[in-house]
Amino acid sequence: MFPERESFAYCRFSSLSSGMKIAVHIIEHVIERYRRSSLIPEVHNMKTSARFPQLAIILVSALSMLFLLASCQKKEEVKQPVATQTAQKLVTIDNLQAAYGAEMKRSLWYDRFAKQAMKENLGDIAVLFRAISRSEKVHADNAAKLLKSKGFEPVAPAIDSIPPGKAKQYLKLSLSNENLEHNIYGADTATAQAEHFTEAAVWFAQALEADGRHARLLKKAIDQETNFARLPYMMCPECGYIVGSDKFDECPVCKTKKEKFQKI
Repeated sequence: MFPERESFAYCRFSSLSSGMKIAVHIIEHVIERYRRSSLIPEVHNMKTSARFPQLAIILVSALSMLFLLASCQKKEEVKQPVATQTAQKLVTIDNLQAAYGAEMKRSLWYDRFAKQAMKENLGDIAVLFRAISRSEKVHADNAAKLLKSKGFEPVAPAIDSIPPGKAKQYLKLSLSNENLEHNIYGADTATAQAEHFTEAAVWFAQALEADGRHARLLKKAIDQETNFARLPYMMCPECGYIVGSDKFDECPVCKTKKEKFQKI
């Protein structure tokens, strides 16, 4: 006898499109209909059957439809950009969005902290806040570039109102923020590496180093209080790392040459 319906079970994989499944069901239906109506004789009589040519035509047509649908499905898959397929599955994309929002928010906050310090005649602290604000803006811009490279637009964050306080209170608040960010970027670096998003892994690692530097500068300002002296701050335009001296040749993080550093 002609093979049973179960012989077509291999075709029923979830990867088939709905159109392909319909074609398979047509073939099964035709076979079952002819078998039950005894229009398909035993194999040794199949060639002499007057109705077999009709069955062959139907089967060939259904198979042609099946291959046509499979070909169309492959073409549609090729049209979809590979970058988009990959990026949609990456946790790192969400991490970059969160980082972009946090960096933009902190950049604005530190700029306002600098203005408060100036009102209190704490120029040295104001310059420090301004330097860190510039560094955070570099981080935000770099996160935005990575997002756009994968076809995603960076989402502008909602800027929270700043709690009223003095410059020295803002130093402590800033140190807490930088320590938190430092811990988060350590985990984000590992995630990007696991997802083979190399550029993002490098950026998170560099931002982690820069934020660690922010934390050390803020802690020094808190510890020294009124004896805190203004440093000749210079910032790397590539990774946002801040140095407090001109006695260096290149960025200790990304190796950008000293000549490209920006004075704060």
